[in-house]
Amino acid sequence: MMEKKHLLDRIGRLSQVGGITPFTHAEGKAKGVSTLRVRTAAGLELWVVPDRGMDVFEASFRGQSLCWHSPTGMVHPAFFSSRGLEWLKAFAGGMLTTCGISTVGSPSVDQGESLGLHGPIANTPAEQVAWSEKWVGDDCLFTVSGSVREAWVHGPNLVLERTISTSLHSASFALHDVVVNHGSKDSPLMILYHFNFGFPLLTERSKIFARSASQEAATPFAAATGADWDRFGAPERGIEERVYFHRMETDESGWVSVVLVSDVERSNYGVRLRYEASTLPEFVEWKMNAPNHFVLGLEPGNCRSLGRAAERARGTLQTLAPGEQREFRVEVTVLDGADQVREALQGLGGLDVGQ
Repeated sequence: MMEKKHLLDRIGRLSQVGGITPFTHAEGKAKGVSTLRVRTAAGLELWVVPDRGMDVFEASFRGQSLCWHSPTGMVHPAFFSSRGLEWLKAFAGGMLTTCGISTVGSPSVDQGESLGLHGPIANTPAEQVAWSEKWVGDDCLFTVSGSVREAWVHGPNLVLERTISTSLHSASFALHDVVVNHGSKDSPLMILYHFNFGFPLLTERSKIFARSASQEAATPFAAATGADWDRFGAPERGIEERVYFHRMETDESGWVSVVLVSDVERSNYGVRLRYEASTLPEFVEWKMNAPNHFVLGLEPGNCRSLGRAAERARGTLQTLAPGEQREFRVEVTVLDGADQVREALQGLGGLDVGQ
């Protein structure tokens, strides 16, 4: 790590090597969407989008994207519709699309309430948005925060308070969410972190490494290819999406790690996703290797993606009492080089690229 004084003697402003820059999209369906560009000197770049639930759209490392951009591109929340599957018309993909926070997954009717796909939080503009660049020793901490409210008359009144943090010398970022029930009655709580990894990180030779104790396929097609849940493949026309529900083993600290290696024939590049399992007991894998939809979803959550009615029927629907809150923590790290990939796999209990 370069010393603070050494660095500052050689630049005119922090933005020369990293920092946070606000901008607004200028055209198309993205016109007017406010975004915060976060750059680190290690080569990580994130676009945090306050107008879309404080989610992360672009994420890249040294100029190459880590995630999938859907055909819709960035879409202003004014175009959002909660009916049926119309959520997909505004699904930009990106590094993170949050699903929830009172419903997740397939459209359903739960206790007389008609619910669309994946809930409204990813299409809700944030309030009290703030960002900072703060030197601590020889590193500069970058923090973005904001509050996103899901509320309506006679309905829930839930607030998601999100903080995303990284630093000047970092190739990783951390997400800390707190969901608070500001209403006067119990409310369903469903949240799913829809991380969408894509090309050029994702290739036909990519492989997932995780301590998955069991995998349950969501459809017959997924079940037929379930033995290959941890491998990807080249784009295929007409292929269906495959969804698997995992039971993940935790480490001694109660966290789960999932490693995506870009190319198992080289094993020198990838990402590690870590999350705190005490509040995120479920893990959904969404594998889609079709043209235009070459994407791998790695999705920790407190629920599955079959809808609120199905979650209630399973007896696993979580709720928040008035005044109650719940915290969620997730981390994403770029693995740059064979040594970092090897170290991440050792953290999974000695898994190697041959397994």
